[in-house]
Amino acid sequence: MPQRFISLIICSAVVLGLGACGAKSTAGLLTVRGRVAVDGSKSMQPFNLKAETVFGNFTGDEDTSVETSGDSVALKRLCAGEIDIASVAREITAAESRACAKNGVDLQRVMIAHQAAVLVTNRSLAIPCLKDSQLNLLWQRGSKIDNYRQLGSGLPQAPVSLFGPTESSAAFQLFTSSITGQAGDSRGDYKKFIYPQGPAMIAAVAADQDALGYFDYAWVRDQLGQVGQVAVDAGDGCVAPTLAAIQDGSYQLSRPLYYYFDRAKSGQLSAVGTFVEITIANATLFANRYFLVPLTAEQIVTERVNWLKQTGRYKRSAG
Repeated sequence: MPQRFISLIICSAVVLGLGACGAKSTAGLLTVRGRVAVDGSKSMQPFNLKAETVFGNFTGDEDTSVETSGDSVALKRLCAGEIDIASVAREITAAESRACAKNGVDLQRVMIAHQAAVLVTNRSLAIPCLKDSQLNLLWQRGSKIDNYRQLGSGLPQAPVSLFGPTESSAAFQLFTSSITGQAGDSRGDYKKFIYPQGPAMIAAVAADQDALGYFDYAWVRDQLGQVGQVAVDAGDGCVAPTLAAIQDGSYQLSRPLYYYFDRAKSGQLSAVGTFVEITIANATLFANRYFLVPLTAEQIVTERVNWLKQTGRYKRSAG
């Protein structure tokens, strides 16, 4: 990708209404060199690999790496100074924050996308909404629920036929941690699909009149018209898995995805800062292409402004 085009992507303050980018700032970005080590959630790997490619095209760097050791390992490595960016699917814990502070790591955070699990049914199965307590009874390890009526008198008298992702998927981890209270706590007697099999997942649900399942929203969003969607009631009423509800966090089976990094390594002429700039500037494009839910335009502006202010990169023009 030509450097002039990349500089326009990085210098996206004009698009976001933050003031024009001067020649000096563009020239500074064009001289950035340096390796960036990224580790974290497997679900964010395609997104991060694309960011790595654009970063390499821009800087000429060929040593930047993207690993998928998981959230906890990545945050531990970040606090130990072993990597530059932890790309994670949860907020850092208080204990992890203390470990970073003890090692002199001044944590900065940027939200880069969202993720969600969507509940779907065969269209003939009348289940418009389920309480999270009902989902817990249905999906918890050792569950003996074999008829939907066992979950409540208003539900269909129909045999349970469950579908979902494999244990290694991000949607499995998200769903189980949200519904059964512990990541990985799930009954195992359901029909499992390996990613990327979005069309096959939905086709299987559409072919089974008693089917109910959950899948990663971004993997099946183009096929959702073929099935019914189930809202989730977490105590404040039924919330459907719409794009808006996922992005504002009101849908229970959704979560934001973050980059964590050290402020000291992310200044204006740093490789880490440039990597984060690339990611924010292309957040919508990368998310839509690589199976994540994009931030809203307002969220991108907010995250970018906060990030620039935190690192001293934001300079409002005099005009």
